[in-house]
Amino acid sequence: MAGGGGFLSSMFTTMVAKLHSLASPSITSSSSSLPHNNIEREMSKLTETMRRIQAKLDDSEEENHAKSHSEKLWLSELKDVAYDAEDVVEEYEYKVLRSKQLHEHNSGTYEDELANKAAEIRKRFDEITKEWKLLKLPKKAGKRKRNPMLSEMNRETGSLVVESDVLGREEEKDVLVKWLLSDDTTGNGVSVIAVIGMGGLGKTTLAQLVYNDQRVKSYFDLTGWVCVSENFHVVSLTEKILQSFTKVKVHEELDELQRALQEKLQGKRFLLVLDDVWNDNFCLWEQLKKPLLSAIAGKVIVTTRNHSVARIMQTTRDSLKLNVLPFDVCWSLFKKVTLGGADISLRPDLEDIGRRIVEKCKGLPLAAKLIGGALRNDEDKDSWTDIIESEVWKLDDRNIEVLPALKISYDCMPIQLKRCFQYLSFFRKDTCLSSKGIVQLWMPQGIFPLDGDKRAEDIGSDYIKRLVERSMLNPEEGSYFSMHDLVHYLAQYVAQDECLCVIDDNFDRRKLQEIRHLSFDSENIKMIKDINLQQLKHLRTLLIRNGYWGRVFPRQDKFFGVLDNLFQKLKYIRALGLNHTSVAELPDSLGNLKLLRYLSIENTHVRSLPESICNLYNLQILHAGSVFKLPRHIGNLINLRHLWLSHQIDFLPSGIGNLTNLQTLSHFNISHEEEHCNIGELNSLMKLGGSISIDIIGYVNNFSNSKFPLKTKKYLDSLKLCWYDWFDYADEKKAEWQLEYLEPHVNLKTLKITEYPGVKFVGWVGALSFTKLTKLVLKDCKNCSKLPSLGQLPSLEELEIAGMDGVQHVGREFCSMLIPSPSSQVELNIWQMDGVQHVGSGISSMLEPFSSSYKIAFPSLKLLLFSRMKNWKAWDGIQSGDFPNLHVIEIFKCSKLINFPKWSLLPSVKEMVLVSCGALDVRCWFSLTNLTIGISSQEHSEWMSKSYFPILQHLILLNSKVESVRLSQKRIPSLKTLEISDCPTLRVVAGLKNLTSLNSLYIEACPNLEFKGLPATLKQVKLRRCSLFKKGLNEQQHMPNDLVWKTYALSFQYTNTFFDKS
Repeated sequence: MAGGGGFLSSMFTTMVAKLHSLASPSITSSSSSLPHNNIEREMSKLTETMRRIQAKLDDSEEENHAKSHSEKLWLSELKDVAYDAEDVVEEYEYKVLRSKQLHEHNSGTYEDELANKAAEIRKRFDEITKEWKLLKLPKKAGKRKRNPMLSEMNRETGSLVVESDVLGREEEKDVLVKWLLSDDTTGNGVSVIAVIGMGGLGKTTLAQLVYNDQRVKSYFDLTGWVCVSENFHVVSLTEKILQSFTKVKVHEELDELQRALQEKLQGKRFLLVLDDVWNDNFCLWEQLKKPLLSAIAGKVIVTTRNHSVARIMQTTRDSLKLNVLPFDVCWSLFKKVTLGGADISLRPDLEDIGRRIVEKCKGLPLAAKLIGGALRNDEDKDSWTDIIESEVWKLDDRNIEVLPALKISYDCMPIQLKRCFQYLSFFRKDTCLSSKGIVQLWMPQGIFPLDGDKRAEDIGSDYIKRLVERSMLNPEEGSYFSMHDLVHYLAQYVAQDECLCVIDDNFDRRKLQEIRHLSFDSENIKMIKDINLQQLKHLRTLLIRNGYWGRVFPRQDKFFGVLDNLFQKLKYIRALGLNHTSVAELPDSLGNLKLLRYLSIENTHVRSLPESICNLYNLQILHAGSVFKLPRHIGNLINLRHLWLSHQIDFLPSGIGNLTNLQTLSHFNISHEEEHCNIGELNSLMKLGGSISIDIIGYVNNFSNSKFPLKTKKYLDSLKLCWYDWFDYADEKKAEWQLEYLEPHVNLKTLKITEYPGVKFVGWVGALSFTKLTKLVLKDCKNCSKLPSLGQLPSLEELEIAGMDGVQHVGREFCSMLIPSPSSQVELNIWQMDGVQHVGSGISSMLEPFSSSYKIAFPSLKLLLFSRMKNWKAWDGIQSGDFPNLHVIEIFKCSKLINFPKWSLLPSVKEMVLVSCGALDVRCWFSLTNLTIGISSQEHSEWMSKSYFPILQHLILLNSKVESVRLSQKRIPSLKTLEISDCPTLRVVAGLKNLTSLNSLYIEACPNLEFKGLPATLKQVKLRRCSLFKKGLNEQQHMPNDLVWKTYALSFQYTNTFFDKS
């Protein structure tokens, strides 16, 4: 990547350390004895040469202080040779690995070639360093030789924002919210407003504030957010808009997409934010707008830097132009970021410098945030002075006003963090990046310092945090991040010609000669085929994405030939990604990529891997989620750290136990076939962590008695155990032993047991020692007649039990291991203790389980789900104080359940779902605020009029098979929202008119429901497929003045946890 002194010094440090770790004693010995063969001699000489260059670079200034053309040219030439040296060092590393794996002593010609390469590299270094004296590189200064921080180690926007982090935009927010809540719509039902301003002013942040305002959320039926960026592609944008509204990913042609979007918006009130729009083509906007016109009222917020965008999008009012922040607001923002939000003051000397820095930010909030992040918690006056005196403020780029501030923030990064940041430039500007995905692409590049005590993954996570602290990455939902477009521009600026993202055919092919990291984010496969591979001789990363996914290319297809050619020519590639492409088969030439450390073929048609992949001894990360069959010798990949597999993988070949560096193994299959992997191989995978799903297929008899393979896996967070094709139910002891043998480490956080064929659970399931377990799922264990004792799990927050056909009764044993409560008398008999003079603390530990701290069952449980328990009849055994934090109970398809705990025993429950639960009756539940219920019979429907829910605010009647339901204001005095859905036989909701607390009514798919009047307090009515009710409502002559009612095709949706259950 771009860089000079500090960057190169970092490279040399890593290479020397690597050679030192690979070398035989003869290379690193201080004695006069020479290494015994040619390759070792040359590597020894190369090591010494790099040490000398490193020492010289460490004594010179940072690369950003290289001013003259000759200095920059010299550093560029040195960088190129350093990269070539890194290739030779890693080839040597591959040679050492191969020799160890195949027990080779030498490989003749290959060693000679490698020695010649090392000698040639050394000569090139010598030639370049001859110019050293002529250049007179500046020495580092004394007191302020560098910022102390330097001794440390494309923009997809989302709708999330932390409002407390935003200052100075209250007035603009009020203007937008007022416009959104007004009836200001054009004749076609869609109004547009543009937020205009230069980069770094906070246009996106303002839109996020408005989008998340609760008044706005309540006003619109649908809200959607789409980042547009430069590429105004109507098909992909329509797809994104539909996905934003429906939360469902679709891949269709434009006509199907537009029809689906039109149907979704039919008669609705929607808000759509189109962020970062650059398009000034009127025809494209008209085409995108067509399906939006089906809405009854739509508001569109557009953020842009270009006034012409506002004109062509026909905004219905004056655009909202953002101005720079006043100095005092910008100063407050700077201090807030610099001090980390702490309520403290800056030192007077730092405050004076800080105010001068903020003046240079010229009111741009992004500049204030970035420089503030660079100085976060740094009280060294020299660091602040370095920034105010930086030459970067003189950068003249009139199109990027904020670039100087961005560049200063970059200059304050440590060297490794700079390299990581530069690498992000080869993602397209509108990419949303996952934390793990970024780190796994950094790892193959040799960026991280070699640290035996810290994993590369942890170093990478730390670098992500540092970039977030410096506002170079913006957190999005989940573990995802985005980059502001100006920050992305900065990444491209500092990476120079080393990173390239190809989106279309309009790029300078001459740049390919210097490119080291290349991504094709395009559907134009022809571009890849037409590239002269000789130009890509330096390539280290190649990502090909968004190809013709869905269309299978057979072996004879040219795309297969392109890959074959690539793999034969690109010998130094470290990372290869082919996700979401049409590739169906990988050529054997994949084995030529000796330095490959990262390979991802997710969402492709590749179903098996070539055997040649087993020669890639450097491979660390393999994403093979589409693969069904692994090669026989996968165990040769001794450096593999992460292996993601499909749940449909046929089997794991024997030898997996050789992969002792594995930290991730997503699936592990156990079967009775001898050539398949044995469960005992897990014993050697001591670094295994994250999540693993273990499938026991058929009657397996190869469980070892020697060790419990999972009990030592202290890094494992999540475990799923599944039994498939189990046909010998008579031997339930075998299943119980298998479950006993698969006991995990007590650090486990999530446990799922599915289709377990035993008749009872073993002791470790629910054991008190699992103090970190927060989620537990027991599913389709049909032979078990009793649930295990789970109430003693101290951290359990979510519990799901489903498909347990053998369970008829859930009693006290479910809550605890039948430990007596404090009220029970415990008798302790001690006899024949004549020689005992003292009873120590041991007796206390014996009695500890009977202490009062153990009386409460499920102390942390928040969500409890039961489903498909077809023989379950009764639930009792709960004592006062149990379930103190239980908030939600959901019970689904438990038709025989009759006995249910009283409210007084579960007073913390606020939400309850009862669907397809027969005659279950939960009257007088005083704590409920939300209730979803499916009434199965007319007799059962009467309980609603006899129940008492004093604080119930939200009631949903769902899938009820009755003709009438009676509701009483006295029984539900606080009800604000009533939803009735999918009740085809329902004719009457008696008492509806008298629900004087009701504000909102939603009815869907109730074709026979008759209109019998509405309460006067009602503010909103939404209907869909309720013809009789709609007819009666339309015939009303007197309606409340402020009632908003909609009798169009409303898309009524009800989502509940259970509807995702099988």
